[in-house]
Amino acid sequence: MIQRFKDDFVSREHRFSLGTDQETGGTYLSTPVSGFTAAAEWEAYFTITADQFARFRADPSTADDFTEDCRMGRNREFLIYPR
Repeated sequence: MIQRFKDDFVSREHRFSLGTDQETGGTYLSTPVSGFTAAAEWEAYFTITADQFARFRADPSTADDFTEDCRMGRNREFLIYPR
């Protein structure tokens, strides 16, 4: 079985990973998210453009706003997994 998500870059400081979706060939940003009660946290995967991938990798701090929006549920239209 092939792993769907392959991380290419990890920023522990900014709490996200960048990689390639092996199923679609697209790029993603993954970050921990939590539910309404924040009692549990899980990894969620969001599609990003090739330009965003390059920018976030070159300067991880440029991903802060996007990542925070993902964690707060404001980027659901980009959610790949879990759906």
